[in-house]
Amino acid sequence: MTLCLDLRLGLPAAPPDATALTDGETSLTYADLHHLVAHEATALRRDGVGPGALVPLPSPERRTAATIVRLLAILAAGAAFTPVPPGAESGSIIGEIVADRTAWPGHLSPLPAPAYVLSTSGSTGPAKHTVVTREGLRGVFGGLYARFHGHLPPLAVWTQAHPLTFGFSICEVLGSLTFGGTLALVEREDPVTFAALSRRLSEEPGPQVVCLTPSELSVLMSTEDAPLPSHLLLSGEPAHRAPLREVFTRAGAAPPVVVNTYAATETCGQITADLVTPARLDAVLAGHVGRALTGVGVVLLGHADVPVPLDDTATEGEIAVRGATVSAGYLDRAVHEGKFTGTGPERAFRTGDRGRWAPDGGLVVTGRAERRVKLAGRWTALDAIERALTEDGCAAEAVAAVEEYAVGGATAGRLLVAVVPVEAARAGARAARAETAARVRRRVVRLLDGPVTVRTVVCEAIPRTAHGKTDLAALRRTPRAAPREPGVAGAVRGVWAELLGAGFSVDTNLFESGVDSLGVVAAAARLTDVLRREVSPAFLLDHPRIALQIEALTDRADRTAQGRPPVRQTHPGGSAADRRRAARRQAGTPVPPVHTEGVMQ
Repeated sequence: MTLCLDLRLGLPAAPPDATALTDGETSLTYADLHHLVAHEATALRRDGVGPGALVPLPSPERRTAATIVRLLAILAAGAAFTPVPPGAESGSIIGEIVADRTAWPGHLSPLPAPAYVLSTSGSTGPAKHTVVTREGLRGVFGGLYARFHGHLPPLAVWTQAHPLTFGFSICEVLGSLTFGGTLALVEREDPVTFAALSRRLSEEPGPQVVCLTPSELSVLMSTEDAPLPSHLLLSGEPAHRAPLREVFTRAGAAPPVVVNTYAATETCGQITADLVTPARLDAVLAGHVGRALTGVGVVLLGHADVPVPLDDTATEGEIAVRGATVSAGYLDRAVHEGKFTGTGPERAFRTGDRGRWAPDGGLVVTGRAERRVKLAGRWTALDAIERALTEDGCAAEAVAAVEEYAVGGATAGRLLVAVVPVEAARAGARAARAETAARVRRRVVRLLDGPVTVRTVVCEAIPRTAHGKTDLAALRRTPRAAPREPGVAGAVRGVWAELLGAGFSVDTNLFESGVDSLGVVAAAARLTDVLRREVSPAFLLDHPRIALQIEALTDRADRTAQGRPPVRQTHPGGSAADRRRAARRQAGTPVPPVHTEGVMQ
């Protein structure tokens, strides 16, 4: 079968009568599949489809055995495919290549034999059309087989649940063929519940290999009695987003074989891989992704792009991948040139991820470059915040993001958004949500150790992309607060809820809760707009508790309505100037010097 696909992995052939593919209605043995693929590949060649050609592959929501046969036949014909989801049209660049096989962009020349063109998932930026090569696939799947053929058994059932527009689906398809398994197509619900996958796992008595993103594993494990597969292959996201501790706890004395991988579409798939065991769990959740597969070159680019030595386990660098498993690159030349260098065996791809070497020679991924942000005056990895929240037991799952907010139409600053799920259906859910949000807020403020405005969002479920990853764009579209209550009290609480989300009360000291100076300015501007009278940052610094703000603003509104001047509020804790200086220190606002009896203090 591998010879038919021109992947030439040199692996033991599966028995001809073993089941290779099933969609629930049609089942094909390896002999059947080989015959159908060869027949369709011959027809494609007769129509002029061969090396250098790019063929659109319709990718229906309901995948069938015929879809997989078509995919394999295109590869067997020597051509490349590009998945086209229902109702979508090929992009202009892809359309030109489909119409004229010589229209491949010149910056990819000399073009290694392409296998498919796939758009990156877009989870970390705009999606980019990537040309994956046959040589790269041979390296990746040959490396996976060499590392794990003793752990992923032959004749196991490999489920195929991902859309073909997601590179992880190719791992399911070619992984099953590489290890001599049965590829079982599983219905994918929208939104994903994995009900069909759970049924399949319950009905399958033998070994099963299930490929999931860590976020998808969270979805599967959200059902208390969900069956566990005998073998799990994780990829696509940091492992800390997977409930791995729960997996091993629930499995008891018969834990599944768990393989965690670090991968990218631009590297034709897996870069590193490692077995996850209870003894290694802490390291995996902290970012350890194992050693590079055989034939995959990984380097850490430190200062001035000087490679970090393998014995330097303290210095971080940008992760770059070199060698034959690097894809040909992006179709868009402008984007390509910023990420890819060299040609042939010297091809290299800068991942944009940060990492360091582990003492065992493995790789620790510390986070993506765009997920390293400056908060509280220092660089912070958002992945580290997520890991801390889950490891401390604040939440079963957590997502951290940064959001910009504006004052007066101009960007004023950035706040940290911490999102955690809390089951909404259970009794006492409202109190549980408030308690969880408050606990998360306290933990994040302690982690940052400095003034940063934090919005905590409690939701029923973390939103996922169609590819099964955390949908950061959807999180940014999450409504900030419930409809505002009437009156001054409702307006004040509503404005702070917009800024801070959940996990605070009217007795909360805002500055002890991390609100920074830009957050104070934003809140003052928003209160001025909502109440239609000026509320200054100095007023908020004088009234650090929401209850005090409501009291003062309500009195001001009542007295203004009666034509009387507002009463100046007095509160314990020193003069207004003293309280303001203390609040400014907590909020990170520069405090002007005070002159007392001619002496600067």
